[in-house]
Amino acid sequence: MLARDNFATSLFPVLLAGLLAAMTFWLERAARPPMTGMDGKARHDPDYLIDKFSVRRFGPEGFLQHTLHADHMRHFPDDDSTLVLKPELTYHRTPETHVSAQKAYLDSGATHVKLVDDVIIRRAGLNKPGTVLTTQVLDAFPDEETASTDAAVTITQGQSNVRGSGLRADNKVAQYVLTGPVNGIFYRKGTSPAIVLPPPVQAAPTVTKRNAKKSKQKSNSRTKR
Repeated sequence: MLARDNFATSLFPVLLAGLLAAMTFWLERAARPPMTGMDGKARHDPDYLIDKFSVRRFGPEGFLQHTLHADHMRHFPDDDSTLVLKPELTYHRTPETHVSAQKAYLDSGATHVKLVDDVIIRRAGLNKPGTVLTTQVLDAFPDEETASTDAAVTITQGQSNVRGSGLRADNKVAQYVLTGPVNGIFYRKGTSPAIVLPPPVQAAPTVTKRNAKKSKQKSNSRTKR
C-alpha cells in the first residue's frame, strides 16, 4: 500500500535519523580521547562513555533548530560503532517532530542508523490531529535517504489509523510503501469512516454433501406446502 502524502509520508523519519547520526557523530568526535598505545582495539569494549547528555543545534539567526537528549552513549573502537541509549530527538520547526527509541546503533561514519525498541515518531498537527508512527525496529540510511523495517508498523492520526507488517521508504523518489497485510480506518471530520481497509479475508465454511442434501430436502418440503 502506498502511503498518502498527508498521512504516513508526513512522518518519514530518514532525514531525522540522519540528523541523529550527525549530532551523535559530532559529539563522539568532540569527546574522543587522545590515542594511546593501549587503545583496546582488539576487543569490543567501549573506550569512553558519556552519561545524560544534550546536544543543541542553532541556525545562523540564532534560533534553536534541533535538540538531542540521551541517557548514555558508548563508543567502541574495534569497529568504530556507537550505541546511544534512550535517544530523544526534537526537530524544532512548525510542525514540531519528535523521535524516540530505547536504543540507537550507529555504524562507523554514521551511514546506518538502527533504532530499536519502542520506536515512536510524533509530528504535531496544524489545525488537525497530530500523527504518530510506532514500530519496534527501524533501519535508516541517511546518505541514501531510505528507511525500512520488517516489524509491524502502526500510524495514527486522530481516529484514523493504518497498520502494516513492514515499511519501505525512499525519500529521493518520494515513494513510501506499507507492506501487507495492511488494514486500517480513515476518518473525515464529522463523518463516518471514509475508507475502511478490511483484515485478510477468511475462507468460507465448507459445505459437505450430507449438509447440502438436508438443505435440499428442506427446500423441497417448503415447496410442497
